[in-house]
Amino acid sequence: MKKNLRKIGMFALAITILSSCKKDNIDDISIPGNYEDGYFITNEGNFGTGNGSISFVDEYGTVENDVFASINSFPLGDVVQSMTIINDNAYIVVNNSNKIEITSVDSMNYVGTIDVGFPRYIKQVTNDKAYITTWGTGYGNEVKVLDLNTNTIVNTIPCGLGPDAIEVSNGFAYVCNIGGYDVDNTISIIDISSDMVISTLELSDKPNSVKVDIDGNVWVLTKGTTEYAADWSVVAVSPGNLFKITNNEIVEIFTFPLGNFPKNLVINNLGDVLYYSCAGSVFSFNVADATLPTTALINRGFNGLGAHDGYIVGTDAVDFTQSGWSYKYTADGTIIDSIQVGIIPGGYCFN
Repeated sequence: MKKNLRKIGMFALAITILSSCKKDNIDDISIPGNYEDGYFITNEGNFGTGNGSISFVDEYGTVENDVFASINSFPLGDVVQSMTIINDNAYIVVNNSNKIEITSVDSMNYVGTIDVGFPRYIKQVTNDKAYITTWGTGYGNEVKVLDLNTNTIVNTIPCGLGPDAIEVSNGFAYVCNIGGYDVDNTISIIDISSDMVISTLELSDKPNSVKVDIDGNVWVLTKGTTEYAADWSVVAVSPGNLFKITNNEIVEIFTFPLGNFPKNLVINNLGDVLYYSCAGSVFSFNVADATLPTTALINRGFNGLGAHDGYIVGTDAVDFTQSGWSYKYTADGTIIDSIQVGIIPGGYCFN
């Protein structure tokens, strides 16, 4: 019913604009698309069931669930990992279905499909090129080079084990080698002009997220690991760390207490404040700070985090079976609202 109301509202708006233009003898008009003002939430769905989905939250906080399937009359597939907007299209990474679905970002109408083994994230690196991180049994550990004019894969770049989150700064792509089903502790630095790895920096166990600040510095969050014996007793624990990289060199390291396992590094629109999940809470860190914060900004944990337009958003997967929730906070950690979304909401995509 909600979809019908949206269409009715858009139709009414079009009639109003047409009437006004006719009175004023205006020939050229522009009708906004359905999904231009708001943001998207990627819902992984239950592994192996093919019920991954996309939710859309408009500028008024109204949610519309399962937008891809409702518009295109076929489901997205198995494990919706991430979504990125490039030019006029949305690229929806469907991990366990080994594909990326492309839609028009304003209407969510189907454009095409890219077949790629176990994709994780996609990032535009030039006007005509994007990188896709991939890993998984039988699929190698590579970054795929995508020609955005044809939406075809034209090259591959070998990386470390489990290339995952990716960001771009000053002509280089920074790829977190999280380790896949094992453990890695490196980040691959790719020269975008040559599509070649020019350096591999050793960080600490499981680099899971990366962001670029207002000055072009690269921040990488590593989670750390727990090693178990055959009887599941703990053998060793490695700490999580926050690394600052400048000119492709590590210039600062901030170490978390053992057992905190930080993740979900995001940054605000100004590029000067980082947010991350740690020890069941959310913390904020100004890029000029000399030490890690000890007081939480939000006293609850989330499956995924986002920061946009001065707000912080976080997803709750509940029991990983029923529909999850998304929560919205002010920059000082005050709750604003909550909305019910799809199954296992993981991340955000801002338009």
